[in-house]
Amino acid sequence: MSRDGPIDGDAGDAPGRVVAVPCEGADVLALFALATGEPLGSVPVGSHPVHATTTADRTLVATMGERSVTAVDPGGEVTRVDTGVLGPSHFASANGDLYVSCSAGDALAVIDPVELTLTGRVGVGAEPHELAVGPDERRLYSGSRRDGVVDVVDTATRERLGTVDAGPEARVQGVALAPDGHRGYAVDQDGSRIVVFEPAGHGGEEPDAPATRVGHVRNAAAVGADPYDLVVTADRVFVPGRADGTVHEFSPDLTLEAVHEGFSRPVDLFKTNGRWWVLDAEAARLRSLDGAVVDTSAPGLVAAPVGGGRLLVSHYDDDRISLVDVADGTVWTADTPAYPFGAVVV
Repeated sequence: MSRDGPIDGDAGDAPGRVVAVPCEGADVLALFALATGEPLGSVPVGSHPVHATTTADRTLVATMGERSVTAVDPGGEVTRVDTGVLGPSHFASANGDLYVSCSAGDALAVIDPVELTLTGRVGVGAEPHELAVGPDERRLYSGSRRDGVVDVVDTATRERLGTVDAGPEARVQGVALAPDGHRGYAVDQDGSRIVVFEPAGHGGEEPDAPATRVGHVRNAAAVGADPYDLVVTADRVFVPGRADGTVHEFSPDLTLEAVHEGFSRPVDLFKTNGRWWVLDAEAARLRSLDGAVVDTSAPGLVAAPVGGGRLLVSHYDDDRISLVDVADGTVWTADTPAYPFGAVVV
């Protein structure tokens, strides 16, 4: 994922905002008041809901056990959008379209988020997972876990232009672009590596010329064991190693800057209040890269920034969600249906 600098938005209108939480083990979207954590009910959305996104005043949920994406409007009405293939997982927006990777169908489904219709499918490498979109939205990049490549898709024609090979026997998990779009990154989970590649359309072409050239790998570097995701900013790249409790910090060209140790199972990082905070899936706390600690009610698997130095933390194995302030600690904690996977604010 690409993150350019601090991720602090405006939380000033929190009293009217709602937290929507896909609960993978209960097949529902659970709703809570952002300001207080008060439960507001739940909406059935289909089998194994995981990631969610908001667009066109709706919340769309990827239900991995279905051949469809579920859209929930502000009044609670549910619409199923047929993807035609199984395993909707991750979302990305480009040129007004919503793309969703379908891990069991080796395809990306293209959805019109206003009309709630399927407008196309793009065949990609086996088990597509995370998606990244360039800042001009002309190219979309899809990581293939089984084929070990990054597929490059033209978002105007909805055609697969080619692939970036991440290396022999690679398993591509996280994929991200630098904020300026001039570098692409992919995490090889099986090889404990990260690669930096030249995105399609860069390397001397005119800005308005057709970007048809598929990028090539510029460099690679070792990271901690069992890497899953990465965080990319304008001047840094971070890769948590889940199996050895490290976070590798690189410059944009993958020169190693630091190896941060002492975590249990680091899964993500967020910059807020001037510090980088690490989410740990086996420790009931947030810990910054410079050693500050904020205790939480349970370990967190997924978090989402909501502005003002606050994060929504999903405690997947403990069936709860918390609003955590990195300066003041936990604001509230609420019980959820089984296995809350993430959260969006609507």
